[in-house]
Amino acid sequence: MGPLGHSLSALSAVVGAPLLAGGLLLRPHWRVGIDERLGRREEGPRGAAWVHGASVGEIRAATRLIDAITRRGVPVAATTTTTTGRDLLRRIRPEVPSALAPFDHPWCVERALEAVAPRALVLVETELWPVLISAAHRRDVPVAVVSARISERSFPRYRRVAPLLQNTIRRLACIGARGERDAERFVALGVAPHRVEVTGDLKLEPPVDAARVAPDLEAILGEVPLLVAGSTHEGEEAAALSALAAAEAAGIPLALVIAPRHPARGEAAAQVCEQAGRLVRRRSNAGFSTLAPGEVLLLDTLGELAGLYARCEVAFVGGTLSPVGGHNVLEPLQQGRPVVFGPHVENAAESAKLALTTGAGFQVEDVAGLRERVLELLQNPQKTRARADAAREKLEAHRGATERTLALLDQALGVFGEDAREDAAPNP
Repeated sequence: MGPLGHSLSALSAVVGAPLLAGGLLLRPHWRVGIDERLGRREEGPRGAAWVHGASVGEIRAATRLIDAITRRGVPVAATTTTTTGRDLLRRIRPEVPSALAPFDHPWCVERALEAVAPRALVLVETELWPVLISAAHRRDVPVAVVSARISERSFPRYRRVAPLLQNTIRRLACIGARGERDAERFVALGVAPHRVEVTGDLKLEPPVDAARVAPDLEAILGEVPLLVAGSTHEGEEAAALSALAAAEAAGIPLALVIAPRHPARGEAAAQVCEQAGRLVRRRSNAGFSTLAPGEVLLLDTLGELAGLYARCEVAFVGGTLSPVGGHNVLEPLQQGRPVVFGPHVENAAESAKLALTTGAGFQVEDVAGLRERVLELLQNPQKTRARADAAREKLEAHRGATERTLALLDQALGVFGEDAREDAAPNP
C-alpha cells in the first residue's frame, strides 16, 4: 500500500472509530469476535486456501468444496460474516481454522492476509468485498467467486453501481456461476465472458447420506409426527402455529419444531408460541422427556435442522411469507420430505422454481394457503411420501456442482491441482 493508501486508510479509521465505538457501546453483541473482525488470526498453516461464506447456508454449501480442497493436500482457512456461520463451521469442521471476516478496511484486511498468506481466495455466492479483493490482487493472490449468484431483485442495484465495481470485478480470476441467468448478469456487469463458467449451485448438491438426528434429540422426539418450520422470521412462527391448529382440528396428531433463522430471535419466537397457549420445549435444555402432540420444540442450537427435516412429515421454509426473499427451499426435498414456502423467494428464485418442478414443492400466497396445503399433505401421507421420494430422485441430476467448481478452480487458479501438495509452513 502506497503513502496515499495509508493516508486514506488512516483518515477512514479516524472518521469511523467513533461510529464503531458507539456501536460497540450500544450493541454489546457487536463485541463478539471484534478482534477477528480487526484482522487477528490464530496460528495456523500459511499458504492455505481462504474460503469465505456469509453465514450458515453458504458455509453448509461450501463444506464439501472445503473437503475436496483438503483432499488435494491443500490446507484451508475459512471466514464467515456472521458468528452463527463461524460457530457452525467450528462445530462441524473443527480442524479448519475459522474466524469472522475482517472489516473491509485496508488495515484489517492486510493484517488478516499477512497472517494467512493465502494461495487463493474463494468467495461463496456474492461476497464482493472491494478492499479484500484489491488487497489479495496486490499480493498476487488469485480470487474466485463460486456458486456465484445475483438475484433478480439485487441485479438493478448492481447495475446502478457497476462503474464503481469495475476495479473489483476485473480483479476476479474466475466466476463459477450457479446458472445461465447468473452468468449473464455477471457478464452484464462487466466480467469478461471467458472468466465466467456455469458450474452449478453448491446448495443444490444432494447430500451423500441422509441427515441424522442426534440420539438424545431422537429420544425427545419419540414417535410424534412433526411439522418443521425452518429459518423463520417475524410473523412466520404464528403462521406455523396456525397450521398446527388446523391439523389438530382435523384430528391429526402433530408437534411443531420452530428454528428461527437468527438464534437471537429465539425468545421472541418462544413468546409467540406461549401466548398461543403452547408448551415450548427448548432443544438446549429439553432433557429426555418425549415431545407430545401439540407441543413446540424450539430449535435453539446450530447444525440440527437438516436432521429434523429428514424426520418430519412436512416442512415449511421461512423468509418466504415474510418479505425477506427466501432461504434454501430445497433442503427438505433433499432429505425426502415435502416443502411449503411463501411468495417471497427473490433470493432463491432458481431453487424455488426447481422445487416446484419436482412435484413435492408447494408455493402458497399467505397464512391461509400454508394452513390448507400443510393439512392436505398430512391427510394424504402415502401420496405425499411418494411425491417426496420422486422429488429427491430428480434432485440427483444436480449432483456434481462441487466437482465442476473444483475443476474450474484447478484450471483458472492453478493452485488446487493434483500437484499442489507442498507442505504448509506454520506461522512464525
